Amino acid sequence: MLEKNKRLVYRYYELVAGDLAGIEEIVSADFVDHHFPADTPAGPAGVRRFFTQFIPRFFSNLKIEIDYLLAEGDRVDCHFVALFQHTGEFAGVQPKGNQLRIPAVSTFRIADGKLAEAWEIYDSGDMLRQIQA
Repeated sequence: MLEKNKRLVYRYYELVAGDLAGIEEIVSADFVDHHFPADTPAGPAGVRRFFTQFIPRFFSNLKIEIDYLLAEGDRVDCHFVALFQHTGEFAGVQPKGNQLRIPAVSTFRIADGKLAEAWEIYDSGDMLRQIQA
């Protein structure tokens, strides 16, 4: 079961850095990612909005490099690096095309074989420093 949960999270990151085809198969209808903007709808629609409308307003060329996954019970922690380019005004900073490298940790809760909830931790100060560089 733990390996299956880890594969589910791995697949999520493949899809969000790609074309999102099949996201409905791995994200529950009421999926909530607590780091998405507050007005993001739940479920696959919210994932689609975040990765096709929100992120592209500021960043392009998203790539995800997973370092490792840890699973216990109904939770999976994913340690990864997000790589992308700053291409739209973000936090009042005009884009300079900077390549960003943002290490992060996401925790997912799995219910009924799908991702049900997520949280993410990253160093927003370091991200801002990279954008301003």
